[in-house]
Amino acid sequence: MRTMGLSLTLLGASLGCSRHAPSPTMRPADLPAAERFPALPPRPRATAGGAFMRAWSDGRAELSGYRARVNRYGELRAAELVLIYVTEPMDRRTWVKDDAAPAEHRVNVLKLNASLKFQTGVYPYSVMTSVFAPVDRYRAEAFSPVKITLSAQEWCGHVFHGVWPGDERSTEQVMSYFAEEGERRREVPTPAGTLYEDALLIQLRELDGPFAGGGDWRGSLVPSLWAIRRAHTPTAAVEATIARSRAQLDGTDVQRFVLRYGEVTRTFDVEADGAHRVLGWRGSDGAEARLLGTARLP
Repeated sequence: MRTMGLSLTLLGASLGCSRHAPSPTMRPADLPAAERFPALPPRPRATAGGAFMRAWSDGRAELSGYRARVNRYGELRAAELVLIYVTEPMDRRTWVKDDAAPAEHRVNVLKLNASLKFQTGVYPYSVMTSVFAPVDRYRAEAFSPVKITLSAQEWCGHVFHGVWPGDERSTEQVMSYFAEEGERRREVPTPAGTLYEDALLIQLRELDGPFAGGGDWRGSLVPSLWAIRRAHTPTAAVEATIARSRAQLDGTDVQRFVLRYGEVTRTFDVEADGAHRVLGWRGSDGAEARLLGTARLP
């Protein structure tokens, strides 16, 4: 397996993602009705704060490399993880990035790409989870996502899983090499206020105000797409809680968030001050991640 040096090597390279890519050739009006997504409210409840915009509208991405372990096939595996945060415009008619989207259809989002790589026995896994969360507040909790996608590749084949959250339902699309999964699109009941585990790596950073009003949280949550993938379970909202406390990690003051649902427990440590980076997390299955370093790149 490649060394963990790869994660930090990535921190010294340019992203190379053009912010001026050509607009899609297919117009939103050309899309069939089956390709539409749950509606976003026409106007946000609140706009992003000035401090957030000054920090995150400079065209640069934040890359953080982690030393990690993942649980796969009943064993803990050494892994490389990179979290990439960047703001970009999307077209609300298609939920794809579009620098040329008209103002009335443009929604600026904070995007998180989580790139996970590890090896099991003879073959490698590569997993990318992307979260797209509007910087303006359209729903009760800040940075509620409008789109979450996962792609996983290993030597047996590859899988795509996408979820487009709505207020009472979410749209799900799966494309898999497994016959029992195949290709499907369906609606998933998600009560208003549902959180998404994949988006917590944005929301728990409290980049534009406190999460859950600064207190504990209880409600419905959709588990991470990678957890759903590993368990081969249907996508569904479950009852969950998030408790917060102050703690120290290696001498650094942190906000500690403990997520619980079913038999799952995950503990996140987030810097209490400064950039509010996620310093690490650990799970009841033995999975964990610890921050190695961070860089801001154009």
